[in-house]
Amino acid sequence: MSLRSRLPALESKDYRLWFAGQSVSLIGTWLQNTGQAWLVLKLTSSPFKLGLLTSVQFLPSLLLSLFIGPVVDRYPKRSLLLFTQTMFAITALALAAVAFSGHAAYWQVFLIAAVTGVITAIDGPTRQAFVSEQVHDRSAVTNAVALNSTMFNMARVIGPAVGGILIDAVGIPWTFILNAVSFIAVIISLVFMQAGRSPVRSVTSNYLADVGEGIRYIRKNQVVMSLLTIAGVISMFLLNFNILIPSFTQLTLGLEADGFGGLMSAMGMGALAAGLLMSLGGKRLEPRASYIYISGFMLSIAMILVGVQRSFYLSGVLLFFCGFGMAAISTMCNTGLQMQAPDVMRGRVMAAYNLVYVGSTPIGALYAGKISDALGANMGFLVSGAIGFVFLVYMRVFVTPHTFGSRRTLAAPAVVTAPDFQTVQTAESPVMVDARSAEVDRD
Repeated sequence: MSLRSRLPALESKDYRLWFAGQSVSLIGTWLQNTGQAWLVLKLTSSPFKLGLLTSVQFLPSLLLSLFIGPVVDRYPKRSLLLFTQTMFAITALALAAVAFSGHAAYWQVFLIAAVTGVITAIDGPTRQAFVSEQVHDRSAVTNAVALNSTMFNMARVIGPAVGGILIDAVGIPWTFILNAVSFIAVIISLVFMQAGRSPVRSVTSNYLADVGEGIRYIRKNQVVMSLLTIAGVISMFLLNFNILIPSFTQLTLGLEADGFGGLMSAMGMGALAAGLLMSLGGKRLEPRASYIYISGFMLSIAMILVGVQRSFYLSGVLLFFCGFGMAAISTMCNTGLQMQAPDVMRGRVMAAYNLVYVGSTPIGALYAGKISDALGANMGFLVSGAIGFVFLVYMRVFVTPHTFGSRRTLAAPAVVTAPDFQTVQTAESPVMVDARSAEVDRD
């Protein structure tokens, strides 16, 4: 199989533009994440306060995601993303101004994080749902999501490593300046894209009815519910690395910013490896229940092992496996949800994903910060890994056999029977008919 046939998403000019712009912008995002975490620990020396800041940054995603979903379906995604990317650049400049002043206070960083959180609540589900509009056909969606994971995790490798060096060499504020500049790349890519210029749903439909319709669809689809449950619990209790790793680096290992950047990059290398594997794996690595559980158990066990040792180099190796498991399970859940959802419902389904995957961060960050304060950052890793392991065993034994059954892959839509929908099979593909509005969506 040729490289070109393994990467069908790159056949689309729009996706190539998106990939190029995001590859630059995401490095800037990880520069800022590294600088912000180190700035908060420098100001407070408190993992709990770092967790509190992370919580407020993602609280809007918890509170607003379900209400953002219909907005994503109703309005052009390209326009929404032009707005969010511009606002992200402005907040990065505000953070740089605070840091450059020489009198930075925790409350100032906290306030900027809260504003960034509101923007993230709009940006997250929009960018997730936008993927299917960028590629030429549905078969390329899996590859596009995997490539998104690859570029995100490539940035996770480069950003913290460069951030650690920058902090030591020129200071924390420059991580924020470079992040602001990086948004120029993604804004330019959006300007030249043709995808996302039209909404997938009429704005004349009733907004609150759209919200209720999305909730009913999700509740009736057992596969979607299971994927959302796995993504939510794993995100809440295990994916708090922005709190656990800097706290573990500074307070357990006694290292400085370069050590923090090194450990973050080690985890990023594992995530990048998973992204590359899934990007090039073709149909053999389409989302499956077995792959989700293998990835989840890898992540859980690696976190437990991080918690029982204090070697910098062994921590790096174990965090590589944490990164691999994290990226694999996240990509599998994300892709499975995108492939399950029909076009007119995808914004609302991905908003629900944003709710459980990103919106759970406030609770998870407070949990991770508190347990690291009370028991030590190493115990934060150990306890979190143990929670993940027990949860996955429960899901695999008691839930999965009834939900996924004998489904070989999660890339095919599930048939849903609900009062508002009836599924009609055509020669080409399933068609979902909204019984109230008689609108037809070809899946």
